[in-house]
Parts: sequence; structure tokens; C-alpha cells
Amino acid sequence: MRNLGGKALAADVASAGSADTSGNTVFRRVLIAIKDDSQIEHAVELARRAGASEARVLHLNLHESVRGRRYALETESSGAGLVEAAILELRVAGISATGQLGDALIDRAGQAIIAEATQWAADLIVLGVPRRSGLAARLFGSAALYVQRHAPCPVLVASAPASAQAERMAAARSH
Repeated sequence: MRNLGGKALAADVASAGSADTSGNTVFRRVLIAIKDDSQIEHAVELARRAGASEARVLHLNLHESVRGRRYALETESSGAGLVEAAILELRVAGISATGQLGDALIDRAGQAIIAEATQWAADLIVLGVPRRSGLAARLFGSAALYVQRHAPCPVLVASAPASAQAERMAAARSH
């Protein structure tokens, strides 16, 4: 599998799975880790293209630890709503889907994703667009980088939509 800027290419992931009778590569069990609703549509499309027949949506309710106390970064109901919305989109796309709302410390999200993929026996992990890009991810760590390095199966990292990439480039030029 080739790597481009720390991201697996969709064409390379397709060549890493098992082939169906028509010669197309499929990943039957796909774990989809999403952090917000902006990632749902793209993640569903990636799972569909990968040939998923079964998907599990994972959303982690991240916690910050301050002086030994944990503080949730979102409510449980908002996380559950996100999982339900993703499951609905997957089912509309013809993919059997379940969901999991997990808890993790903010710096342990990658480990939680790996644990879920291993426990569920995923054939492929689809990650939403990373929060940190390039240098920041390498300096401070990234759940996406951790998952890519430690996953028990291939990992597909979604890229930002073209409009978001253009906005980031314009902002970088203005500074």
C-alpha cells in the first residue's frame, strides 16, 4: 500500500482487500470512526466504494483530564444523535449498520479506535478528516497517525472536501 502524506490512497486500499466474484475488491466489515456530522456523508461514500456489507459507526465522547477529574467535551445525547444519523445514512446506502458510542481521554482516541476495530474484527477502518494537519500532527500526535501505525487492518483516511482545503490554503496565504 502506498502512502501519500500519511494518508492511504483509496485505490491502494481497494487493492488490499479480498476480491468478490466479479474481481472487485470488497471489505465486508468496515469500522467508521467519525467525530462530527460533517464527516458522515463522505464516510458513507467511502464505505460504499470499499464494498462494505456491514459497518459499525464509532463516535468517541472525548474527555479532558484536569487535576484527576474528567470533563466530557460533548453531551452523551449529541454523540448518540451523531451515531444514529450515520447509521441511518449507511442503511439508506444499502449497508447493514450498527453503532457504538465510546468514551476516551482526548489523547487516547487512537487506542480506543484500534481496540474497537480489533474487538469487532474489522476488515477496514475509515477515519474522518484529521483535526491536525501535517506538522502539528507530527509534533503533538494524532489519532489518525496512531491508527495508521497500529491498526490490525487497512486504514482509509478521508481527505477534507475541496472547499475546506481551499479555505485552509487561502488562510495560510493571508498570514
